[in-house]
Amino acid sequence: MPSRFIFSLRFSSKVFVKLLKLSIAMIFFMTLFRMNLFFLNVYYVLPDLNFTEIMQSFFAGLRFDILIFGFLFIPVYFFIMLQAVWEKWPQKLFLVYKTYFGIAWILICCLTFIDFFYFVHHGKRMRFAEYSSWTPEVTLEQAKALQINQIVVFTIISIVLLVLGHMLIKSLKFGEWKDEYSPHPAKKGEMALRILVPLVLIVLAARGTVEAHHLALEHSEVSNSKELNEMALNAVWCFDK
Repeated sequence: MPSRFIFSLRFSSKVFVKLLKLSIAMIFFMTLFRMNLFFLNVYYVLPDLNFTEIMQSFFAGLRFDILIFGFLFIPVYFFIMLQAVWEKWPQKLFLVYKTYFGIAWILICCLTFIDFFYFVHHGKRMRFAEYSSWTPEVTLEQAKALQINQIVVFTIISIVLLVLGHMLIKSLKFGEWKDEYSPHPAKKGEMALRILVPLVLIVLAARGTVEAHHLALEHSEVSNSKELNEMALNAVWCFDK
């Protein structure tokens, strides 16, 4: 019996790959945010840093950043799978995906920007209690304690990364799905792989680890330095803590 589902499923894999590439780029941008924090603050606060511990902090930070995008992908996965079953790929839904990641990136950049001034002032990331009582005046007050070059450099880089993320999202093209039929029934192995592989990757990313327990605060503790441990976290992960 002719089937078009396998072609729809294959197209869903292409959509996942496009969004995966976008997420990898954004995770790289989040690492640049962390590097910015390191060179503008942590490097000067802790002059006797151990290179191995610095690398461990950045590696732990990478895991926390991947976790954020793992959670972002969860609703996207189910929507894409529904489209694959529905066997329809309207361009308007691609716009929804781009808008979703666009809003997420704006929030990530905004939280990271606000968190920077708090981190420099207190040597740790903001938590939910601090976000709950936050006002623009708080950040302005914290900024007064910083050198002007710290503010200018971080602000410029934040804007650049925000714009780069926006440009990547805007340039994202998913292509057109060709409404084709297969004269042969789809192979169950291929179908299972195309459905399960993205799901497994998303679950692993959202958990942040293959261990029994999901990624937690203790995974950021790579040093005796509070600042270095806190640097491994990110503003989004700390938001609800």
